[in-house]
Amino acid sequence: MSERTLVFVAPWECSRLVAQLPRTPRADVVACFVESVKKGAALPWHRQKLVLVLSAMRHFADRLREAGYAVEHRRAPTYEDGIVEAALAHGATRVVATEGREQEMVDALARAEPRLAAHGIALELKEDRGFLCSRADFADWARGRKEYRMELFYRVMRRRHRILMEPDGEPTGGAWNFDADNRKPWPRGKPVPPRMTFAPDDVTRAIMARVATWRGRWGSVDGFALPVTREDAKALLERFVTERLAEFGPYEDAMVDGEPDLLHSTLSAALNVGLLHPRECIERAERAYREGRVPLASAEGFVRQLLGWREYVRGMYWLLMPGFREANALGATLPLPMWYWAPDGEAYGDATTAPCGMRCLADTVRQVRDHGRVHHIPRLMVQSNFATLLGVVPAALNRWFWAGFVDGYEWVTLPNVNGMSTWGDGGKMMSKPYVSSGAYIDRMSDYCGDCRYDVKRRTGEDACPFNFLYWDFLARHRARFEKHPRMSMMVRNLDRIDARELVQLRRQADAFRASLAYDGDAPIVAPGPGAGIAVGAAPGTPASPAGTAPSSPPAPTAAPARSGTSRARSSSASTPSTASGTPTPSSPIRRAEGRRRRS
Repeated sequence: MSERTLVFVAPWECSRLVAQLPRTPRADVVACFVESVKKGAALPWHRQKLVLVLSAMRHFADRLREAGYAVEHRRAPTYEDGIVEAALAHGATRVVATEGREQEMVDALARAEPRLAAHGIALELKEDRGFLCSRADFADWARGRKEYRMELFYRVMRRRHRILMEPDGEPTGGAWNFDADNRKPWPRGKPVPPRMTFAPDDVTRAIMARVATWRGRWGSVDGFALPVTREDAKALLERFVTERLAEFGPYEDAMVDGEPDLLHSTLSAALNVGLLHPRECIERAERAYREGRVPLASAEGFVRQLLGWREYVRGMYWLLMPGFREANALGATLPLPMWYWAPDGEAYGDATTAPCGMRCLADTVRQVRDHGRVHHIPRLMVQSNFATLLGVVPAALNRWFWAGFVDGYEWVTLPNVNGMSTWGDGGKMMSKPYVSSGAYIDRMSDYCGDCRYDVKRRTGEDACPFNFLYWDFLARHRARFEKHPRMSMMVRNLDRIDARELVQLRRQADAFRASLAYDGDAPIVAPGPGAGIAVGAAPGTPASPAGTAPSSPPAPTAAPARSGTSRARSSSASTPSTASGTPTPSSPIRRAEGRRRRS
């Protein structure tokens, strides 16, 4: 029997840059694309995210056919079902696939392997081509370290790949990091450049029409304008470098009402489905600097996001899996507020909630609802900051980011949420939680001036919730952070607050929590404060179905939430679909007692 190879093309391998395909078509090789019904029904995915992935897959499959490749594109109950069925249909003797980029894909390939072996078909896994640091290289870097700081990893990557480096081995400009130069708010009256958009073609419009009918998803397909082909993604990269990169650095942390992108590239969605490779983006930015077209601070800031942060979070994801999913070092107990799904008080599933009166949170969530994205500072300092101060379980927040963002995959969102923003990992990634009062948002945005709440007040009916929640957070976690080298000064500031005012702050924080409606579908299955996660526990190996229960944690230091505010049903990203093949948003937790916050 002649040898025949089936190459499984994962949803994030939508170009020949990353797919495990030969350079030219071969009669003995079939490219296999699978649309998994189970994966499509696992979370309330944003409809624009589904359009992006399905359209990019469809366009790549069409390009391969045009180039002469044999292509199999099928819909199947699961990835493993599709792979096995396609291999048998084509008489394959070998299946080639990339090592799973997410744990779920690792598990799917592990389930496929014995089924293939039963038919004499070998499964061969190859290293992911979509990154510049392999899992093994990252594990080597991490081995023996007590701290896994991104800045140190970033310097290793700069040296290894000779990016923004001088012949004498020193970093270009004499410094590794120009972040201090990149913290300017958007100037009042400065025009915001138009968003970079790509009109959907017939293929994409057909997919939009299909996805628009699916129940249990979030957002709308209307306004979808992301690149779905390699050609359009390259055009987006070029437009970013020539039109935005020069001023990107100084204003990368700025926030403006109604603007999800400002000067950000929006390249992450294209990168994370494989339409671009990080190397070409990095090299294009460095070339623009070397040609004198952009300042060093802007070029370095962009390079750091890709060569540093993107590679680092992927490495940390595998280093800390599978226990990373349940990381909850601060003992958070709350589900996600309904505002994250319905910022304007619109219906979500069979539920409604009061509109969100916090201008910053309402606008940034609105941008995600309408566009499937907002840049990294609203994600970190508004959406994640609010959830962390409130006491939302990291797994519940991660579920929202994973489902709602067009560039969100578990390897992306889990380190950013459980590691960075919520400090759920207890400091393995970040030395301190990323929390702040309303002062930071006031400094870096235009939100506070017209907000219903007063950012200068920390108590009272009109006080900014970020303020009383911030001081309540420090009080709840005082024992943990009062001797912390980067948090102790903030904690000591509690002593400057009059004791009666501190009591009022904490009571107001409790009342605010009790006033909110919560998403009843949040996965509240997590250890309490202090629970650790294993490091380097066979990254990339199949997870056990039930996972491993953590040891009993110490008692929480924070007061328990009020009755009724933390109940939720358990769920996961592998929740079975309903009979119709689509999930239905569950009813939120409604407050049966206590008054709802005025908006």
